[in-house]
Amino acid sequence: MAGKSGARLGARMLCLGAVMLCIVQVASAALPNCSYPAVYAFGDSLTDTGNSIAAFPEKFANAELDPNGILFPTHAADRYTDGKLLVDFLAFGLRRRPIYPVLRGTAGDFTFGTNFAAYGAPARTVKVWYKDDAFSVPFSLDVQQQWYERYKIRLWFYESPVYNPAGRLVQSLPKLATVNESMFLVWSGYQDYFFSLYDKKLTVSQTRKIVPEVVDAIETLIEQLLTPVYYTPPGFPTFLMPTATEILVVNLPPLGCIPAMLTLYGGPKAKYNSHGCLSELNKITSAHNKLLGERVIALRAKYPKAKIYYGDAHGVYTDILKDTKKYNVTEPLSACCGVGGSYNFNTGVTCGHAGLVDGKFVNLTMSLPATPCANPSGHLSWDGIHTSNTFNKAAVTDFLLGKHITPAGGLGCSPDFFFWNSST
Repeated sequence: MAGKSGARLGARMLCLGAVMLCIVQVASAALPNCSYPAVYAFGDSLTDTGNSIAAFPEKFANAELDPNGILFPTHAADRYTDGKLLVDFLAFGLRRRPIYPVLRGTAGDFTFGTNFAAYGAPARTVKVWYKDDAFSVPFSLDVQQQWYERYKIRLWFYESPVYNPAGRLVQSLPKLATVNESMFLVWSGYQDYFFSLYDKKLTVSQTRKIVPEVVDAIETLIEQLLTPVYYTPPGFPTFLMPTATEILVVNLPPLGCIPAMLTLYGGPKAKYNSHGCLSELNKITSAHNKLLGERVIALRAKYPKAKIYYGDAHGVYTDILKDTKKYNVTEPLSACCGVGGSYNFNTGVTCGHAGLVDGKFVNLTMSLPATPCANPSGHLSWDGIHTSNTFNKAAVTDFLLGKHITPAGGLGCSPDFFFWNSST
């Protein structure tokens, strides 16, 4: 009996030891904090925090008018959404603050990075541009890349003891050397497709044919971010500028599920999928996302030292459509800030404007804290064109937790969700 009791005790101690060993192993395998010196962003109105309104204040005046920003920062802040953009959630999750647009003339804090994205900016190079074109600007990805290169040169000048002796010129800027430790976001292509269709400049079939051009432009930007650039400061030897080493490339949400597209292209002859989205328009984003994903894989092979992540925004959007209750989404295909029709969208009076719809005066410029719809958090689209705070939060939450992102495991670090629902 004593021998059996001793054996049992030994077995229990062995099991306890194994459990303790597992606990120690789990503790030692804890992920490090997601923390980057800065965040840099490129893209269009899904990412811009004020570049286009800085360049064309009259054209984009409603970006800083109510009801934009009802959730964050509780007043309009140059963002076309009700709260945080995807880039805002990304910055918060990486233990940074929201980043300012590079063209910001006053009160800009660039300590934690810079935003080069611009409303109306296509991925493809703008060759001909007319000032009166709605929703468009000449700040395509190639221009944004030029801003970025010039930005690095200015970092060098501010750090130079010759051109800035004793640091007399004070700016809130990250160090040039931290560029290759920072996170870069590239989310582009939406402008190329959406507004070609919205303005009826291209047919659906014609829009599908520009997919290779759009993806080529995005790939070109990524390669430029990864390629070292030589710089020769006046009176100094030539040196290599730091390059990006971690880039998050995000694909596009399904075009056929956007309220404006459903309003313009829906009808009895249109084909819909099981979620009520337009099948033909979804083929455009599916083709884009497939080709973009293939290019990202090729770039990983070409630049093995870099970390190139592929964020599947389309997958997040589809997940929500499949299980709206899980995400507390009540109006997945309807705009929050809009008016009329099955999708609460009308091209005559869009969010931030007032006018007549069917002979009745409609005001979509309401003052805060009034809300443009009963439950803003229940919508995936804010204004029928741009993604809502709800979608942006869901997408970045997934990316940071390793879901809908490749390589498997995503960033491989522990994010910070403290500011997820903050209004400041």
